[in-house]
Amino acid sequence: MKRNLRFLVIVALVAMSTFSNAQVRYLDEVFSNVQVDTSITYAQNYEFFTGFASLQPLKMDVYTPVGDTATNRPVILLSHNGSFLPENLTSALLGLCFKGRKDSSMVELCKRFARRGYVAVSFDYRLGWSATSADQETRTATIIRAVYRAMQDAKSLVRYFKNDFATNSNSYGIDTGKFVIGGSNSGAYVALAAGALNDTAELSAPKFVGSGGPFINQDTLGDFDGFGGVQNNDNYPGISSKFSCVLSLGGCIGDTSWVQAGEVPVIALHGVTETGSPFNTGIVTTTTGQPVIEVSGPGDYMPYVDNYGNNNVFLPNNFPQGPANIDGQGTATTSIEGLYPFYGIGFEPYNWYDPTCYNGSTNMQALNPGATPTRANLYIDTIMGYAAPRLYKLFVDPSYTGPTGIREVAGNIEMQLFPNPASTQLNVRVSSLERPIQTIRLYNIIGEMVKDDNSIASYNHTLNVSDLTNGIYLMYVKLTDGNYTTRKVTINR
Repeated sequence: MKRNLRFLVIVALVAMSTFSNAQVRYLDEVFSNVQVDTSITYAQNYEFFTGFASLQPLKMDVYTPVGDTATNRPVILLSHNGSFLPENLTSALLGLCFKGRKDSSMVELCKRFARRGYVAVSFDYRLGWSATSADQETRTATIIRAVYRAMQDAKSLVRYFKNDFATNSNSYGIDTGKFVIGGSNSGAYVALAAGALNDTAELSAPKFVGSGGPFINQDTLGDFDGFGGVQNNDNYPGISSKFSCVLSLGGCIGDTSWVQAGEVPVIALHGVTETGSPFNTGIVTTTTGQPVIEVSGPGDYMPYVDNYGNNNVFLPNNFPQGPANIDGQGTATTSIEGLYPFYGIGFEPYNWYDPTCYNGSTNMQALNPGATPTRANLYIDTIMGYAAPRLYKLFVDPSYTGPTGIREVAGNIEMQLFPNPASTQLNVRVSSLERPIQTIRLYNIIGEMVKDDNSIASYNHTLNVSDLTNGIYLMYVKLTDGNYTTRKVTINR
């Protein structure tokens, strides 16, 4: 065991100091440049704000790797945040500023996926609900319908690409059997509904039924795929809406009963202390404190996904696993395949928004304190490090179980390390949004452990390195939640 550990440490140190030639498409960023085709209309449908009297063009931005000639690429479809309201209303009503499909995290994630060889898409969907109504039933009914319409739009987007494949010589170079529907916060609600809401019986629970009957009337709204209904426009009839996976970033599901065996696998990353979209089961409220509807976050719905075997397609694997799940009573249980809880984190830590709006909005600052591109990209590192190997196994190589060397979930701890190079002392500090440090170990270039500080239980720790010789070392930092990272350290005096 010690010999194997020493070997892995040496591999990690070598990887830190040299560029690997073994870059793997869909796992690694094998392309340097990305082309973005913007404002493409993928469908039209009736909109809420005109009383469903006029058709609204639905737009998308498509990100592809420059110089790529592949014609069988998987497609990642990402839907944005924004409380199912347009930007002018989120600003006026909530004091919040989102940018739709131009949202910073959607843009960055699309670029990251495209550089790995995917076709990545950031798309708009229909918005609108009665968020300011004094009547709870009205608020509940209209938000459910907003999610439902957006789900239909996501499936219309799947059909757009399949229609292009059939009628336009596959101009996007895709594989029509490899689609992911994903999104952040509100957009993740859309993705989860697309993956699990597929039976009219799932809409008969009391919370989905009001004084006038079920809130979702398919004669009015159309079916789950977006066909039929007097308030719906059919887009690409006769084409399948089938897709392969859900990527949920901070999303909730209407009810855990929606999850059934045989549905698409789910990859979910979510802040444990998120309040707007609860990690477990809770009531969604407006900013004025008015209740809207009870929903369930991944802490409660992912055990169902796991128990039904829907994520068995990712097994067996040696992929990075998330920290232990937290149940509805606040008890840590076990790590769940496909779920990565962000401990001590609330709303969208992987986002940094429009800086001019964010800096001028106290509500925005309260929503995501300390949001910066540097901080957000650490969490996007984690999203990619967690999702990429699972999607590779799903779409490319079912036998893939993980790399032979070390491939950790990069950037999963917000940490400062100083000074580096160090001479006599090395200070390690993690953000108060993380869990405290539990263990710090230092390994030399031949894999020998030269420092082992345990039971630290602090956000700050000073490591005495005055007895070490000059050179490069690997530092391993583990937090009390089991989350860990590694960093290269240089001793020079």
